[in-house]
Amino acid sequence: MPVYYVDMPVSKLKVNILTRNLDVPHLYRMMNRIIESGIKYPIILIDKGTDLECLLGNTRIQVAIMLKIPTIACLLLTNRYYKDLKRVESFEDFISQTKLTDYDIQRGLLKAIL
Repeated sequence: MPVYYVDMPVSKLKVNILTRNLDVPHLYRMMNRIIESGIKYPIILIDKGTDLECLLGNTRIQVAIMLKIPTIACLLLTNRYYKDLKRVESFEDFISQTKLTDYDIQRGLLKAIL
């Protein structure tokens, strides 16, 4: 399954808050972090034909909507092939495309493990 790195308009992303437990304090903590340093880690999306389903990053999407951020970096998992999108071939390729620092990478990986 090809994986693409794409800047997606936030207006095309949907968050179903009715099926999620809304942790308002966490949402505002995340908002303050994003105001300070931006959204560093891409949203993980899967192509479901006519819709894109968010696998990881619903809270970041909610904050982006609240802060009126126009686009957000995403990793798109799809069965389709796109000529005009940046395809991710390896982890190293992903790191070079996102321009994350070693500190960001380690922090993100440790956060995902913990």
